[in-house]
Amino acid sequence: METNKNKKNPQTSFPPISKYSIPPGPWAKSDKQKAHLFAEHLSEVFTPHNNDLDQDVERDLATHIQPPEHLKAFTLKELKNKIKTLHPRRATGIDLITAQMLKELSHEGPLHHMYIVNPILRLDYWPT
Repeated sequence: METNKNKKNPQTSFPPISKYSIPPGPWAKSDKQKAHLFAEHLSEVFTPHNNDLDQDVERDLATHIQPPEHLKAFTLKELKNKIKTLHPRRATGIDLITAQMLKELSHEGPLHHMYIVNPILRLDYWPT
């Protein structure tokens, strides 16, 4: 009686690969050829970034942009009134803070916001 142990296991095949180019490149059959082909592919894909300075970008970064007019500081009452008028279903901004979140703040939330933003307005310095 023959058992399964005596049967040959199926051999896994490692098919050759070709260079993906137009026209298709030569087939790599051996492990060494496949390694060289893969190394060549990686050297084409992962090239270093160009670190040359772009003069237009450098000039734009060097110029100091001032707001067109000085914004005046606001009071706590003005801030709370503005929060009350916000529409709750409007899309959030880049900071993902919704109007509902602002409306549910305790008394300290708008107060701390005022303490952070008013000196920025008074000193006319906008952190980037």
